[in-house]
Amino acid sequence: MNYFRYKLIEPSGEVSSGIAKFPYKEVMSAISHLERDGSTTIYVKKLGRFSSFILELGSFRLRKKLPRSFQAEFLNNLSLMLRSGMTLNTALEEAAASTDRPEFEASVRDIIMNIQAGASFSEAAEKYPAIFPRTVIHLIRLGEETGKLDRTLMDASEHLKRIQTIVSDTKQALLYPSFVFVAMGGGLLFWFYYVVPKIVSLFKEMDVTLPGLTVFLLRLSEFVRSNILTMVTGIVLGFFFMVAFYRRNRRFRKFMDALLLKIPIARSITSASALAFISEYFSLLINVGIDIMRTMDILKTSIRNEVYREKLEEVRSGLTKGEGIADSFKKVPIFPSFVVRMINVGEQSGTLPEQLSYIADDYRNKLSILVATIGKMIEPVVLVVAGAMFAIIVGGLFLPIYDLVSKVSGR
Repeated sequence: MNYFRYKLIEPSGEVSSGIAKFPYKEVMSAISHLERDGSTTIYVKKLGRFSSFILELGSFRLRKKLPRSFQAEFLNNLSLMLRSGMTLNTALEEAAASTDRPEFEASVRDIIMNIQAGASFSEAAEKYPAIFPRTVIHLIRLGEETGKLDRTLMDASEHLKRIQTIVSDTKQALLYPSFVFVAMGGGLLFWFYYVVPKIVSLFKEMDVTLPGLTVFLLRLSEFVRSNILTMVTGIVLGFFFMVAFYRRNRRFRKFMDALLLKIPIARSITSASALAFISEYFSLLINVGIDIMRTMDILKTSIRNEVYREKLEEVRSGLTKGEGIADSFKKVPIFPSFVVRMINVGEQSGTLPEQLSYIADDYRNKLSILVATIGKMIEPVVLVVAGAMFAIIVGGLFLPIYDLVSKVSGR
């Protein structure tokens, strides 16, 4: 992309000037672009490297990845407009104008200019990964080759919706138990910081002999009261540090992913989510005609779970040795026998995309069922843990009261 300073006479007769960014190297190409609506250029000058760098620096914005739901809606609308007979550029312009995201609109207009400059849609879209994920780029390229771009864009939209369902179900399943235990921790801090000292101070005023359990609770309460700010700060900073470290450090991410696969409830959620994700991508890519080795490369870069990513590399290694798809998966213990059998059936019968689609549907359903039942699975654990903790607290606080009442009754 290069910057051009221009001055032109518009069809209305008004003279306008400014600086525009075009995907051209030659001035004549920029003139042709500016005159496409009937305007007449007075002069056009390509800016130098320094001026272009300053303008680029001033317009720099960190592009955030768009939500999958927004991407899916955009691709769906684009598909429908192409199916209705609109040209690709017109459809892109309409899609960009119908949103309230200025950065997205600017990116789509850049894509349109790249297409007008002679680039294919897939080549132009590839420069904007925040809008078009790698899988979608492959589908767009396939649609251009087959002349069925509207169909492949619809497939891409449906694919992103299914992936979003998997991701949202996984987050929802993991969020509930996390919220429960955080709430319990907050409740304990409140008790030790506010409630326990009030009751124990009453015992001291009445000169009641405190049993060992109550003394332990008192010391714990004193520790919490004197270190509450340090504790809360440490918890908050520790949480953000772990999140940042998880995102940036692959070894730590692998450790955490492996740990989740060892915890009973988390293991069910994580494995169902990963297998649904892998089979969904696998089915889509094989179905559109992408070769198996390229499919494995895309899968490896798309999945976030480091344990499964490592296992997919083992599968790919088996494929490079000439082994069959089912045999390569069978040698990796993390993939259930059900998945291996379905892949084997698909490989032998030539219906691998259909079998993979069936696997993806099955694991999506399992994940949905897990989300629906996660509350019932967590409730007994919460009741036992919370009951035990508060029984100790209540017992420690009521033992002195019982002793006091016993003494009064004895008199």
